[in-house]
Amino acid sequence: MNHFSYHSAQIHSAFENGKGQTRRNIVDIKNGEGYKAVETYTAKGDLKGRKEKKLTKDELDCIQKNKFVPGLFKDCIRSIKGGSRRSKRGKTRKPRTV
Repeated sequence: MNHFSYHSAQIHSAFENGKGQTRRNIVDIKNGEGYKAVETYTAKGDLKGRKEKKLTKDELDCIQKNKFVPGLFKDCIRSIKGGSRRSKRGKTRKPRTV
């Protein structure tokens, strides 16, 4: 059994259009199993949303070896924002008639 324990919480603040928003990235590992989570907060400090996912074996190995994992929180951020990445323009246009 692996007795590796690790915890990290990073806070990122952004001010867009006069509104402050804070994002918190969390990694927590205990006994070889862990999760990654992204929390977003409003300007007042209220929790707006949270998305948590289990870490993969490759991500666990890289974190344990103290290596940088590019894009670790991308899937959590994308799912917390909602919507799809595809443009909705094509769905609203009517077919062309000749």
